[in-house]
Amino acid sequence: MYKFTRRQALFGAAAGISGLGGYWLRGSESKDDDTFRVGSPWTPDSIDPVTNGWLWRRINVLEPLLTVDYDGTVSPGLATDWHMVNNRTWEFALREGVTFHDGTDVTAATVLPSLTRAFDSSSMAAVPVDAVEATADRTITIQTAVPFSPLPAHCTRGITCPVSPAAIDDDGSVNEPIGTGPFQFENWEAGSTITATANPDYYGSGAHIDTLIYEGITDDQTRRLKLENRELDMARILPNKAADTLASDPDLTAHTYKIPRARYLVFDLDSAPFSDRKVRRAVMHAIDRDHIVASLLNGLGSKAVGPFPSDVTEWAAELEPYEHLPEKARSLLAEAGWEADGDSRIRDGEELSVSIWTYNTRPLLPTIAEVIQTQLQAVGFDVDISVMESSTIKEQAKNGEFDTVLWSSSVLWYPDPDRLSDFVHSETATMFSGYENETVDQHLEAARRIADRDERFKRYAAVQRRIQRDLPLGWLTYYANVIGTRADVEGYQPHPIESCYHLEDVT
Repeated sequence: MYKFTRRQALFGAAAGISGLGGYWLRGSESKDDDTFRVGSPWTPDSIDPVTNGWLWRRINVLEPLLTVDYDGTVSPGLATDWHMVNNRTWEFALREGVTFHDGTDVTAATVLPSLTRAFDSSSMAAVPVDAVEATADRTITIQTAVPFSPLPAHCTRGITCPVSPAAIDDDGSVNEPIGTGPFQFENWEAGSTITATANPDYYGSGAHIDTLIYEGITDDQTRRLKLENRELDMARILPNKAADTLASDPDLTAHTYKIPRARYLVFDLDSAPFSDRKVRRAVMHAIDRDHIVASLLNGLGSKAVGPFPSDVTEWAAELEPYEHLPEKARSLLAEAGWEADGDSRIRDGEELSVSIWTYNTRPLLPTIAEVIQTQLQAVGFDVDISVMESSTIKEQAKNGEFDTVLWSSSVLWYPDPDRLSDFVHSETATMFSGYENETVDQHLEAARRIADRDERFKRYAAVQRRIQRDLPLGWLTYYANVIGTRADVEGYQPHPIESCYHLEDVT
């Protein structure tokens, strides 16, 4: 069902019935020229920012207090200035002249309900916010339970994007994503598509396209075929091998760029055989990451050393890599008591048999798992691969034993190395390795309290060195994204951490 928008209502009021009819006719005749279609793996499953704000942020329907610039730094958004009043209090000065898509002024009072919902949600449980207050007409004050220097970075997250108070029902649920961005919500089909239109009242440089259609297409080959058949103007997250195909087609353009995202193994430290660090080290020495980059990634991306790629972010510490040394892997397994028995290894009558769980939403993960399977078998592991939904993996790994999971995620999806807490803090980690290290926890907690960047770097470098030694996670490769567009698409600039597609710049 077509949603009658505020923009159309205003047009109709000004132009009368005949004008409204002309508007509908113009839209039907020229929608191919005025509509931009983008396909991505992620389906639009909710209109609530607390659940799916990252997606509504990416297509610029919703905007946060602060944004991430193209150099990966925190930059002004709905707030033009922010500063620390004391070590537990932050003030944010809101931009003047901004309205929500329903015409409501953006003030401290009108953004407060959204911010309160966000920081009260379970998704922000690791962010120690005690209170959010409107302390002046355009001043938001956020109190934290402890000194917390990463707070501005967390205020760039899609979950914190304000919606109009009218969009929040009495029971606290969101009925419509009424935001402030250059695109405004038109309609959606849950799990399928979002339609948004240009916001004529946007305070900044407005969108160059009239209509944006976002389509969630989980299969990467389907996205590529839709682009080639002109059913999409942009296809995101394509397999690396598609870059050459796109480049050879004069009607298409390939955009490839490095991002702070990694593929890695998550080990179960609470059960054999990976409760033994020697066995984890053996895995890392058995894997030929150069081969994976060259043969499976088409040379795009690079082998990973630690969590942060040094050519994308300055937060990467110098670490000693796990080189491809199969003999070293065999030696470590022997030291751990796993003796060679033909092509396999035995300890206490049990075979060295492990499983790798992974998922296929991200291209190549199952294929990489097969290569790892072969390389581990060469040093004596018996390896089984299971491909399942990522949500199923999380549930089963958190509630029971597993061996290892081949996973992929952004290491800086908010622009601060506090992201390491999500990987390895014993109480707040969202990964499921079971890793607990008091020294690591102390460094992470101290770095949150320190404002000085150099001092924070020392703490985070110490964490990176420790987890490189302990191996709760085995870093494999860094990402290069492949985005395909039609050749006549201009103005698109890939964002380094993908917090926003900035399709308002596209012509």
